[in-house]
Amino acid sequence: MVATFGGLLFGYDTGVINGAFSSLKQYMALTPTTEGLVMSVLLIGAALGSVFGGKFADFFGRRKYLLFLSFIFFIGALMSALAPDITVLLISRFILGYAVGGASVTAPTFISEVAPTEMRGKLTGLNEVAIVIGQLAAFAINAIIGILWGHLPDVWRYMLMVQTIPAICLFIGMLRSPESPRWLISKNRHEEALEILKQIRPLERATKEFNDITTLIKAEADKKLHAQNAFVTILQTPWIFKLLLVGVIWAALQQTTGVNVIMYYGTEILSSAGFSERTSLICNVLN
Repeated sequence: MVATFGGLLFGYDTGVINGAFSSLKQYMALTPTTEGLVMSVLLIGAALGSVFGGKFADFFGRRKYLLFLSFIFFIGALMSALAPDITVLLISRFILGYAVGGASVTAPTFISEVAPTEMRGKLTGLNEVAIVIGQLAAFAINAIIGILWGHLPDVWRYMLMVQTIPAICLFIGMLRSPESPRWLISKNRHEEALEILKQIRPLERATKEFNDITTLIKAEADKKLHAQNAFVTILQTPWIFKLLLVGVIWAALQQTTGVNVIMYYGTEILSSAGFSERTSLICNVLN
């Protein structure tokens, strides 16, 4: 459950700028170009974070990397809330984006490797639910802050500062969480892995699961020795290629709905339609 805070932060960080943008735009006198950069730089960071996240999580461990990402979340959130100018704001948004991308890869992996088999699908799916809850929380908290302190020219700072709270929760939670037994076994740290499994599973089940994971990792290692390029394997294996194709098409169709426009510019769109700023913030929660 603690690792789902990674998904929560993912949702919160992508959604919080929606309500803060109107105040931020006026405070920093943003041009159309800098407006676009403020929104898009987080996505650039997220793309890099998702590309490198898996490699770093494999090298350092799921738990340690999530601890690192929670620290990055906190630093990025603090920098964005205290940013004195557009340059610092863009740097902080990029840092937040990297953490978002890294968490989107590492958190589901950690959950799936620690969760019991019968609950793995449910708990991994909970990470996706946490993303939506994070966005909803961002919209709702923005609305509350806007109603209470909307008259302040730098109200956007308060909105962005709230991002630090779930980052702290993730850091504290991961400090108390065990490392992934599967990752430990893959690094030949068998005694540590078995000890952790005994803590989170009944003794008999822990031993069986330890043996199953060990056998599976050995089989995967043997396959890698004789396997060809992974991308070539995907293209030459019909059922895997079909799954990839469906996933790509599904993601592309999702983007055509314009969901990101509402996610990032919902408050702006409602304001341009004639709603007051407070009403726009409240209506954005319902979206």
